[in-house]
Amino acid sequence: MSTQTADIIIIGGGLLGTATAYQLACRNAGKIILFERMDIASQASSRAACLLTRARTKQVLMPLVQETYQCIGNIEQELGESLDLQQVGSITIATSATSEKELEALTHAADSFGIPNRPIDAATVKQYLPWMRTDHITRAVYMPTDAFIDSAQLCNGYAKAAKKRGVILRNRTGVKEIRVEGGSIQGVRLANGEEVHAPIVINAAGSWANILSYPLGVGLPMTPVRSHFWITEANPAIFPSKEPFAIIPDARAFTRPDVGGLIIGIREPECVSFNPATLPDSIDQVNWSPDNGWSTLAECADGFAPFYPDIKDTGIAHYMAGPSCYVPDAMFVVGPCKEIKGLFAATGCCGGGVAAGGGIGRLVAEQVLGLPTFVDATYFDPARFGQINPFDLAFQQRCAQARSNKKGG
Repeated sequence: MSTQTADIIIIGGGLLGTATAYQLACRNAGKIILFERMDIASQASSRAACLLTRARTKQVLMPLVQETYQCIGNIEQELGESLDLQQVGSITIATSATSEKELEALTHAADSFGIPNRPIDAATVKQYLPWMRTDHITRAVYMPTDAFIDSAQLCNGYAKAAKKRGVILRNRTGVKEIRVEGGSIQGVRLANGEEVHAPIVINAAGSWANILSYPLGVGLPMTPVRSHFWITEANPAIFPSKEPFAIIPDARAFTRPDVGGLIIGIREPECVSFNPATLPDSIDQVNWSPDNGWSTLAECADGFAPFYPDIKDTGIAHYMAGPSCYVPDAMFVVGPCKEIKGLFAATGCCGGGVAAGGGIGRLVAEQVLGLPTFVDATYFDPARFGQINPFDLAFQQRCAQARSNKKGG
C-alpha cells in the first residue's frame, strides 16, 4: 500500500475542521488533507441551532464571530453562490435584576465592538414576537445585524471553498490513530491500514477527539454534552418567518424562526454528558433521549411559560438532539498541544461552533503557520487546566455543568 504525504492533516469534517482547512488554504499553507470518517457536515454540525450572535460578554469571542461573518461573505463571492444567511436580528430579554445587569454588560460589549444595538420596550418586543407575553419584560435590546444560517450549508461552504483552493477532502475515511515518534507528529494511520505522513495534525474530531489524543498522553479538556431543541408545528400567523431570534436568560431559553414554526431551545438545570469512549461512530446511532425529549420539555416548560403561556398546548413537530463539546470554563480548546510537536486541537465548541467557527479556523491557521494571532490565544490553550482525564466521570460532570450555567444563545 502506497504512503501519502502532506504538509498538514486535519481530522474531522465538521464546522471547525472545514473552517480550519479553508483558512489554511487561504494562507497557502501547502498540501492539506482533511479526513472525515462519515460525510462532511453529517455529525454534530448538522444539528445546531445556528445562531450567529455577534455580542458576547466574553469579549475575546467577538472577533471570532466577526471572522465567521467575513468568511461567509468571502465564500459566497468565491463560489458564486449564496449560503442563505438570514439576517433577522436578535432580541435579548430581561425580566429580573440579574438578567438586567447581564444585559447591560452585553450592551456595553456590543458598543465597544461597534455592534449596532438599541433598547426596545415591551410593546416593541410584542410587535417583533407576537407569540410572546411581554407585560413582565423590564428591559430588552434589539441587535439588527445578528443572523442565523443552516449549519450544514455553512460547513459545506467551507469545504467547497477549501477544495477549490486545493485542499484534498477524503470522506468516508476514518483515522485510526495519530502517529508520533520522538515526541513529534509523524502523520496518521487510517482505519484501512494506510499511513499518511505529515509533520502537523489538527485534531478537529469533535466528540471523538479524545479517543485519538488521549492515547498520546494529551487529554483535551472537554466532553460531549447533550444539546437539544424542539420545533413547533408550522403556524405562520403566530410565528413570523422573519422574526428575530430571542435570547431569554431568565427562562434558560432561546427561540428562532423556522419555516413558519418556532425553534425552542431550553437548557435543563442538570445537563447530560456522554462518555466519548462509549459513543458509536455516528451520532445517528446514539439514543440522546429515551423519550425524544418529552420529559425534559415537561420539566422546563414552567420556566418558559411566562413568556409563551401556550407552550403546553402547542404541537411539537420535531425534536433535535446532538453533542456539543463543553469545557469547564465554556471557552474553546484551540491551539498547539505542547506535549507533542506538531499536534494542534480545534474543538470544545461549547455550543458556539457555528458562530465562531470561522474565527477558530483562522486562529488555528495562524498558530500552525507561526503568524501573530488576531485574538489572545491563551484563553483557548488546551493545557490551561493542566493534566486532565477526559474519561473521568467527575470531569465530564464539570463540563456538563458549564452548559447548565450558560446564559446566552
